[in-house]
Amino acid sequence: ISGEPGAHGVTDHAGGASYPVMVSIAEARSGDQVAFEALITPLIHPAYRLAYAILRRREAAEDAVQEAVLKAWRGIGQLRPETESLRPWFFTIVANECRSVRRGRWWSVVPLFQGPGRAFNEQRVAETTDLRRSIERLGHGDRVLLYLYYWLDLPLGEIAQALGISPPAAKGRLYRAVGRLRERLTLPEEMA
Repeated sequence: ISGEPGAHGVTDHAGGASYPVMVSIAEARSGDQVAFEALITPLIHPAYRLAYAILRRREAAEDAVQEAVLKAWRGIGQLRPETESLRPWFFTIVANECRSVRRGRWWSVVPLFQGPGRAFNEQRVAETTDLRRSIERLGHGDRVLLYLYYWLDLPLGEIAQALGISPPAAKGRLYRAVGRLRERLTLPEEMA
């Protein structure tokens, strides 16, 4: 998404769809709700996937994204004028909201009912790939970094901005996260 004033296409990076919208970040910053919605709408689905990767609960991820959109709307006026893309800024809000949810009092409570299809299923467990299990065993920071880079295909500069670190630090952390993942994939199951 470009922040240049005037006509440009807004691209849904998750699905690759592009549609013309006459908006700019400056218009959204000035309080234009239509401009804000046009800029934020393509980011909702990737933000949900990020929230789900962090929280691992559908309802919690939906709530976190909803809260993040509200916080983004309230804070859009404070965005720097030179900002070219809402994506890293919005993903930072989503990640911070997820961290707040995880720190919350009820997060550690085990839900009694997880809904249809969510109960323990031996076949589903057996079908889980080594890669998925290895990723799940990584630390939270490593999982988020790998998700942002490989699943959402964000450039390192935007990942760094979303995580509040420098691009070289993001590159180093990504390198180490991939190394830890590689180690887990090569270790026998009981040692990983």
